[in-house]
Amino acid sequence: MKKLICLAVMLMSAMWAMAQDREFTVSGEVRSDLKEVMILSDEKGEPKPIATVPVTNGLFSYTGTQPDGAVLGVGTEKYYLPFFNDGTPITVFFVDNVNGDMKVEGMPLLLMSGSDQNVQLAKTDRALDSYNESFSKVLKELNEKATADNLEQLRNEAYEAYMANINGRANELKKCRETMIPAVYLPQMMQDLSYEQLKEFMIPEAPYYNHPNMTAIKEYYNTISLKQPGQPFHDVSIPDEFGRQHKLSEWCGKGNYVLVDFWASWCGPCRQEMPNVVECYNKYHGKKKFDVIGISLDEKANNWKAAVKQLNMPWTQLSDLKGWNSEAAAAYGVTAIPSNVLIDPQGQIIGTDLRGEELKTTLAELLDD
Repeated sequence: MKKLICLAVMLMSAMWAMAQDREFTVSGEVRSDLKEVMILSDEKGEPKPIATVPVTNGLFSYTGTQPDGAVLGVGTEKYYLPFFNDGTPITVFFVDNVNGDMKVEGMPLLLMSGSDQNVQLAKTDRALDSYNESFSKVLKELNEKATADNLEQLRNEAYEAYMANINGRANELKKCRETMIPAVYLPQMMQDLSYEQLKEFMIPEAPYYNHPNMTAIKEYYNTISLKQPGQPFHDVSIPDEFGRQHKLSEWCGKGNYVLVDFWASWCGPCRQEMPNVVECYNKYHGKKKFDVIGISLDEKANNWKAAVKQLNMPWTQLSDLKGWNSEAAAAYGVTAIPSNVLIDPQGQIIGTDLRGEELKTTLAELLDD
């Protein structure tokens, strides 16, 4: 069985590599006063116009060629419907459900006819849009009732709404793992998904796995795998603010819990989180065998050093001043900050991206008597 699966994956990869151009036809109906619609190439989640199609009395039609299996789109730069170039002509109807007028921008698709795959893609697109619309509505409501006294509460509510949006979209996309559809949305969603959520899509036997859009997903997944719990810490050599070279092994694996904290002076969320890290450091450092090592992704030494003083960070600070090209960031798969890894006394990674109450709770469970 495994040999057959491997052979199938190799064959699919070869087929994608040799994908030939294929003719496609898309037609449809939009608002009658709209003068044109666009055909887009949605490569890697980045839509790029490839044709402008005139609209006559609300009707349009276009025939072109693109690689077989390519993700395309029809609509405008603000709102478009994705579809696969699978050789089956498609017809789309954009309708404003409020007043019945044909419309493109900002409105969901009412109907699509075409291959079963593209019909399912249209339904999935509408479902995912509904989560985003609900999230936007919540944010608007929270913003309208914001005052100086309730900001912390509203931030928590906004975060809960954000997570509900991400989890809802991820669960919706999981329903499509027997199709090519995840290749359309994962490039846009990957950095919002947790490692465990993304892992659920890393299925070599899945139809979408070897689509060209998945290349960046696989690279990102392999990158963030570097800081997942259960593996030994990665030792790197980095200078401190005085230019002295240090290795993480000076602290990690020496009998202490160590939080390796990635941040930068220009990062607003990092600054917002830093008082929480300072509080944890002051509570547990020394007597509880806990340490923090800061790794800055700054490029300018003056900005870095000034922020260390301003934010009252008493722990060791390291940086090679290479920004996102930092060797430490690469070693731990850091693609966004704030970010951190928690390392146990034996040098094993046991936590990642712990912030706010989650960081406090985790340390309390490990270090409180």
